Amino acid sequence: MKKSTLILLILCTFCITTAFAQKYGHVNSNEVMLAMPGIDSVQIKLVEFQKELSTIYENMVAEWQTKQEKLNKEAGTMSAAVRKLREDEVSGIMNRIQEFQYNVEQDIEDEQMRLIAPFQEKVQNAINDVAKENKYSYIFDTRILLYFDDGDDVTPLVKKKLGIK
Repeated sequence: MKKSTLILLILCTFCITTAFAQKYGHVNSNEVMLAMPGIDSVQIKLVEFQKELSTIYENMVAEWQTKQEKLNKEAGTMSAAVRKLREDEVSGIMNRIQEFQYNVEQDIEDEQMRLIAPFQEKVQNAINDVAKENKYSYIFDTRILLYFDDGDDVTPLVKKKLGIK
């Protein structure tokens, strides 16, 4: 009985010591991302992508306006069947414009995610390496922490790992 109590006491002491020995760190991944070489090219590429989509949109609107104006001018001289055909055509163009507007936001978001993904992967790999090399149990991102008072700021270590000064 005394042996099992002693073993239990030693085991509890070991568990408590291990629990308190955990190392916590925090990183500002946004700061790291913004300091990465090449990140500014993401914004440039995204603006170019938005301009391309804007040009497509403007061309669609110009086509709709041209067809609508032609329909308005010639409506009085058209047969009912031709007028219905042209109205359906104009309506179809308007539907495509509305669908384009609906999808364009998602396309921009997808393009942004595609462009940023390689940078996010590099930052995550650097954080993982810093955690392993410095024996951190947890590393939290300061962007989502509401409060932190303890733990080490590993942002400089992550930047160093990525070769950022």
